Amino acid sequence: MILFQNQLIVLDYDPSSDILSVVWPNVNPYDMLEIERSLQLLVEYIRDYDVKKLLIDSSKTEMHPEVDPEKYISMVTEFAKKLQKTRLQRSARIIHQDQVRETESNQVSEKVTQNVGLQIESRSFINREEAREWLCL
Repeated sequence: MILFQNQLIVLDYDPSSDILSVVWPNVNPYDMLEIERSLQLLVEYIRDYDVKKLLIDSSKTEMHPEVDPEKYISMVTEFAKKLQKTRLQRSARIIHQDQVRETESNQVSEKVTQNVGLQIESRSFINREEAREWLCL
């Protein structure tokens, strides 16, 4: 069931498995404010629906080279801090097929985890089926 949709994200919730799925948006300098607002909405839906499992598909997410990495890390850190205040228990991420992009994503994740002390159990997967299977354990 689609809970929310805009030009950047679609929040798709499956009540039977309690999994909220989102395709991580492409990151462009001119979209940063809208991405930040979309991530805030994601947190609000997690809180409002008391979601315990999040599936993030970043397999096709692109990062524009002009994006300020510090601003992006700051935005994702704030997102993670807000997630900590929900009852979310598990987060699965579908990795990017481009190894360079995936390495960059892992570096951001490590910095954010260190900054926030993220307590949500997280794992990365190469496809949606494996991610959903782990979330449903």
